[in-house]
Amino acid sequence: MPGSYGTETLQGGERYRLSFTVGGLLASQSRIIASLFIDNGYCDQFCREQPDSIELGEYVTLVRKRAIDENVLGIRTQSANARVVNEVLKRLSTLSDVEIRFLADQDVALSDCRALMWVSMCRYYAIVGEFANEVVRDHYLLGDLSVTYEDYDRFMIGKAMWHPELEELSKATQAKLRGNVFKAMDEAELVKRKDNTLLPSILSGSVASILGKRPESFGFFPMRER
Repeated sequence: MPGSYGTETLQGGERYRLSFTVGGLLASQSRIIASLFIDNGYCDQFCREQPDSIELGEYVTLVRKRAIDENVLGIRTQSANARVVNEVLKRLSTLSDVEIRFLADQDVALSDCRALMWVSMCRYYAIVGEFANEVVRDHYLLGDLSVTYEDYDRFMIGKAMWHPELEELSKATQAKLRGNVFKAMDEAELVKRKDNTLLPSILSGSVASILGKRPESFGFFPMRER
């Protein structure tokens, strides 16, 4: 989907989205904002107006003003609040109405929400999804049960051959992006951050059923083909 929202699908010469410097998975925050989307009836509106669309895309921004004005995330400063809300909305934009409803359901286990938000991060940021599929999952399939910063760095060097924007990043930004990916993987229980041990994913039946509608999503987890 072109623009600032929805799953990132790169075509020739396009640059990676590289703004994943905030907050790890943001699962708890995403759950709150997904609930706003449901409460305002926007999921129903979306289904009526765009019945053939898979993702909510920029529809999620309909709750942006309320989320910021009411400070539903309880963040101290307005600038930080807006930054986190915007990041959450970007990731939620890759989800379907079914996935949003699932995320907003307070009876759903937090571990399931984290799995879904890992998927949303991988969809929105193609470079994260490629790392998950080409490094994390491949390590698991090959029996190498660890993923390290060095693995990430080698992966990024390889991608930089075709994406010069990766070489333009400062060392500080590179470190922040890398740290946030590993933080997200730790929160999603894919990797033990303390010793970089890879943890096989065992998705709940509910999550597996939802992701089955877009089976490429299973490739973001250290697991075998379903």
